[in-house]
Amino acid sequence: MKVGLTFDLKPKDSPGDLLAEHDTEETISLIEGALAGHGHRVVRIGPARGLLKKLRALKCDIVFNIAEGLSGRNRESEVPVILEALGIPYVGSDALTLSISLDKVISKKIFSYHNIPTPSYFECGDKNNIVMPKGFTFPLIVKPRYEGSAKGIGPDSRVENPGALKKKVKRIIEDYGQPALVEEFISGWEFTGGIIGNDKPEALPVVQRHVESDTGLSSHIFEKAGMDKDKLRYREFLEIEPELESRIGDYALAAFRGLDCRDFARMDFRVSEPHSTRKKPGIYLLEINPLPSLAKDDYFAMTAELLGTTYDAMINKILDAAVERYKNR
Repeated sequence: MKVGLTFDLKPKDSPGDLLAEHDTEETISLIEGALAGHGHRVVRIGPARGLLKKLRALKCDIVFNIAEGLSGRNRESEVPVILEALGIPYVGSDALTLSISLDKVISKKIFSYHNIPTPSYFECGDKNNIVMPKGFTFPLIVKPRYEGSAKGIGPDSRVENPGALKKKVKRIIEDYGQPALVEEFISGWEFTGGIIGNDKPEALPVVQRHVESDTGLSSHIFEKAGMDKDKLRYREFLEIEPELESRIGDYALAAFRGLDCRDFARMDFRVSEPHSTRKKPGIYLLEINPLPSLAKDDYFAMTAELLGTTYDAMINKILDAAVERYKNR
């Protein structure tokens, strides 16, 4: 097939975490090579604006979309909306799902509707009027409402008192131009799970992330902040028993279906320690990402290795899921 590739390229000198969600040239080349290696002709399109410029000449059988957009909670929907308007098939979730999933507050409401546990939360949109509802206790974690790739999340995101809460909320509102999401902090372990497919979506192996011992935050937050990962002290991994992995997989599938995801997605979970009134570990879905990273050091590449297959085969499995979906339709 002739496969278009839409993407946002991350410059080497991008300021702060502004373009943290964008992909490197290495990742784009890897996807391009994986598709070409299976006999497809790949045409680089670039971001949404590049797509608009190439519409007249664009004659693709399908578009493999990894474009993140630049700003606003609908930024991930720009490419899908254009392609849908022209009737061009594409890989991945549609515009509505991408917008909903990027907005953590809306997606958490859908998780709750489908009885998927998610941390309790409240929203702060006014930096001068921060009201902590009854029932919440410190520590809490503060995030931007609609960002990905841990944007706006750092070692100071876990807050222990009203002063730290106010400071972090103010920074989110001022720096990111959006409300702050404040969640109960789930102390425990962090896991990532993925899904590929449509009519019969497949839950992929669960991968555990390192958690920093003192703060309980995911280690990638510290690495993103420029801290030497070799100097961090990590909590020992939790043994992933088959029952725990099955429960996480079930919640991942429920979220995938609940948000009408297509072809592939990744979910991040927190697992808390059992306590006297609950013998099993508590599982909490933090967020869902229907436009996840396909970098060689990220989840889908690691999962390919766990399954005894290759990165190239994983990329083409995602493409095949989309092709089969259009055939069935």
